Amino acid sequence: MPIISERVSGLEKLVDDGLLVQSDIELNRPKFDDRIEHNKVLKWKYSILKQAYNNYKQNHLEKFKNEIDKFVKKEYYWLDNYTLYMAIKDEQNNQSWSKWPQELKRYDRKILEQKRYEHADIIHQHVFLQYVFFRQWNQLKQYANQHEIIILGDMPVYVDYDSADVWANQSLFQLDPKTSLPIVVSGVPPDSIEDDGQLWNNPIYDWTGNLRKTNFDWWIKRLKKCLETVDVLRIDHFRGLEAYWAIPVGSDGKPNSPSKGAWIKACGKVLLIIFSSNNSQASFRFFLTGDEFLTEVTKVLGNDVPLIVEDLGYLTKEVFDLRDKYGLMGMRVLHFAFGSDPNNIYLPHNYVQNCIAYTGTHDNNTSIAWFRQNITNNEKENLIKYLQKEGDPEHNINWDLIRLIHASVANLSIILFQDILSLAEGYRMNNPGFTPDYEENWTWRFKWEQLKKSDKDKLKLLTNIYGRYRPKEQLEESTYIN
Repeated sequence: MPIISERVSGLEKLVDDGLLVQSDIELNRPKFDDRIEHNKVLKWKYSILKQAYNNYKQNHLEKFKNEIDKFVKKEYYWLDNYTLYMAIKDEQNNQSWSKWPQELKRYDRKILEQKRYEHADIIHQHVFLQYVFFRQWNQLKQYANQHEIIILGDMPVYVDYDSADVWANQSLFQLDPKTSLPIVVSGVPPDSIEDDGQLWNNPIYDWTGNLRKTNFDWWIKRLKKCLETVDVLRIDHFRGLEAYWAIPVGSDGKPNSPSKGAWIKACGKVLLIIFSSNNSQASFRFFLTGDEFLTEVTKVLGNDVPLIVEDLGYLTKEVFDLRDKYGLMGMRVLHFAFGSDPNNIYLPHNYVQNCIAYTGTHDNNTSIAWFRQNITNNEKENLIKYLQKEGDPEHNINWDLIRLIHASVANLSIILFQDILSLAEGYRMNNPGFTPDYEENWTWRFKWEQLKKSDKDKLKLLTNIYGRYRPKEQLEESTYIN
C-alpha cells in the first residue's frame, strides 16, 4: 500500500492546528546548504511529531476524534497491519522482520492480538501521524487542482522486503515457506553499462499463486489508493508486468550474481523455468500474462485509468504490445536520442502523441552536465546537426532541449527543474549506478534565489508558443508569438 512516511508532514500546519507552537519547530532545527542530510532531518522531525502527538492526547482528543475514526475506518485494510508492524519493529530494535521471533515473523494472529493490546499507544501514535499526513496531503492536492496543477506520482512495481506489505502478505510473494526469505529477487541482466547487471533485491510476486487466486486484490487496492493520492500515476519498471528478471537466492539466503538470473516471461500461459533457491534444480509452473493482470485492473478501475508507464531499459515487442493494448502513455527521454539511428524512438520527430517527453528523468544528469560529460563526440555532433546550431554549441543547450520536447507532439512534457535553472555538474538528483546510501543521491535542495525572472520568462514564452498551457479563458483563442 502507498504508506508514506509521516515524517514528511508539514510542521507549520501543526502550529495552525494548535498541536505545536513555533518555538517547538525552531528548537534544534538542522541547517543545510545545497545538500540535505536526511537522517538529521528525520531525527529532528520525528521528535517534534511525537511532541505533537502527546499534545493531541492531552488537549485535543475530542477535536480530532471524529475525523480520525473516519480515517481509520476508510484505511483499515492497510493501516491496521502497518501500525502494528511499526510498533513491533520498534520493540525489536528496528530489526528486519525476518529476524523477529518465529511467532511474530510468521504472522501468528493470536500472538499479534496480544501485541496490539501491549502496544496500543504506539499504534495509535502511528495512526495519528498517518492521519496528519494524509489530511495535509489532501489539502495540498485540492489547492493544486484548484490552480490547474495536476500531481504526477511514481509507483515502483516492487516493494521492499522489510515492509508491512510483505510481512502481512507473505503468501503473495515467492518466499521460502520455512524461512520466510525470498526464493528469487529482482534485478536486471548485464548490459553495456553494468557488466554484471543490477541486483535490486526486492522480493518477487507469486503471480500464479494466491495473488492470482484473489484476482490481484492486493495489487488493485494498491493502485486505487495511489490514484486517490495523485492525479496521474507512473508505474516504474513497467516491463516487470510483462516479464521480470529473477535472480535465484542460495540456501544461505544470499542472492546469486544478477548475471545468473533469468527472464520469467509472461508470453501467454506457457511452462517456464524458475530457479530453485540453490539454483541446482528447476521447477515448472504456469505464468499468467501481464495482459490478464491489466484486464483485471481495467475491470475494477475502468478503461480510463490515468497511468503512465516507464517503458525504458531492456524492452521487447511484447512490452510495447501490452502498453499499447491498454492505451498507456509511454516515455520518451531526449538524452537517449542522439545515436546514429534515424528511427530512434527518442528523437522528437519520431514521438507519438500518447507519450510523455522528458529532457531527462531524475536518474539522468542535468542537461548541461550531460552535454559536457555523458555523450560521445558522435552523439554531440548529431545533436548539433539536429538543432542546426551555429556558434558555441553549449550555449543555452538546456533551453534548446526544452524547446525540442515542448515542440513535439507528446501529450505531456516534463523538464528537469535543474535544466530550467541552467545548473550543471554537482546538481544531479540520482545516480542509479551507486548504492542507496551514496551521499549525493536524493539530497539536492532547491533555493528560491536560484530561480531568476529570466528563467520564468523563457519557460512562459516556450510554453505559450507551443500551446503547452493556456488559462481557461484563453482556450478558445489562438495564440501565436513571433
